[in-house]
Amino acid sequence: MALLPPPSLAGIVRYFHIECASGGTVLIPATPCPEITFFIAGGSRLMLGTGLGPLLARPMLGGPQTVPALVHWEAGTTFISALIEPGQFGRLFDADLVELRNVPVLVEEYLPHLPIRELEDGLRASDDPHHWLTLLSDWLLSLLARRADRIRPAFELPPGMLFQPTEDIARRCGLSVRQLERGMLASYGQSLRDERKMRRYVRALSMMLSLPPRRGLLTRIAVDCGYHDQAHMIRDFIHFTGQRPGSLLALEGGEEEGGLLRLFHYDDPHRQVVTGQI
Repeated sequence: MALLPPPSLAGIVRYFHIECASGGTVLIPATPCPEITFFIAGGSRLMLGTGLGPLLARPMLGGPQTVPALVHWEAGTTFISALIEPGQFGRLFDADLVELRNVPVLVEEYLPHLPIRELEDGLRASDDPHHWLTLLSDWLLSLLARRADRIRPAFELPPGMLFQPTEDIARRCGLSVRQLERGMLASYGQSLRDERKMRRYVRALSMMLSLPPRRGLLTRIAVDCGYHDQAHMIRDFIHFTGQRPGSLLALEGGEEEGGLLRLFHYDDPHRQVVTGQI
């Protein structure tokens, strides 16, 4: 389930992902969005080469996910995640995005001053996903208000300039190229080059999930998203998802609801939220 944030969080939270009574092995795709997750039930373990990692069942904070990850959800796992718009993380949390890249951490250990216990209790006392969204939204708004007067304006890319020449972006921002790259790392958790690569993949994935499968679709998406050719797009998809684009298109033909690739499959209107159509 994917739900839009309230208007007061538009531009800060991209959307809320809610998982209800799930379990099993799940592929987490790469995303440029940092996130915070609160578990209502169950928990998650990272699948490592040597076995399962420790159980994470308390609130987690994570930076951009630049590579896919395999996790195992305990039976009955239920949670709500807020996916933060790239560049907006610093308005909510005093944390190093580079440190958090690909490494989810427990909020109580990384940011022990954050008031999470009351929110956890409220979430677990309800079985209504829309009430969970309201509780988490109110909590995020309280963080936003508390930090409003204490933080310096974060670096943010001018709209529509991500794929412009680096020197032009720096000039537009009144920065040197080196200052621009430092700003990117601080606000986005990755370099300008990596952010471009990630956003191109995200746009291609959104098109793939929202357009009906047909002959020549992958070629069209590759061209529209600025790839040199289809092979270039395939390499990026394998890097970011561990899957070839054709495997994801096949989901329309019947990926089981609780399968490995479940996070690539949303029904409308939730799919429209994830792909940015609404």
